[in-house]
Amino acid sequence: MKKSGFTLVEILVVIVIISMLAAISLPSIQKARNRAAIIKTKGIISSIEAALFMYQTDMGNYPESTGSNLILIDALMGPMDDENWKGPYMRFKEKDMDENKNIIDTWGNPIKYKYPQIEKENIPFIIISAGPDRKFNTKDDIGNW
Repeated sequence: MKKSGFTLVEILVVIVIISMLAAISLPSIQKARNRAAIIKTKGIISSIEAALFMYQTDMGNYPESTGSNLILIDALMGPMDDENWKGPYMRFKEKDMDENKNIIDTWGNPIKYKYPQIEKENIPFIIISAGPDRKFNTKDDIGNW
């Protein structure tokens, strides 16, 4: 009578094939995840930018800030004691902010807002994320310019 089943060699061959397929596909999966995180952060920045344009339409100017997002969040979410304020212009979930009430990017780092600014031409304000390397002033920074 013959026993049915797999031999040890057959099982090892299958494990080697699965390991090779995983080794080939993991780098491309990681690149896709990184691209998705960058796209999500660009979307967050675009949403903040649109909310700021609506704020400026109602209030006549942008909220002033040199880096602190508390002023930005207060201006966009309100309520404000100004008859021109028609907000909230944007809503944030708790997962979109850190413990200091800063708007965060996909990697959990604060997104910076600066108005007035003189660093970039043709834009009134700067919104910037440090990007995947989590360091500002590097080539992978993501901003509204």
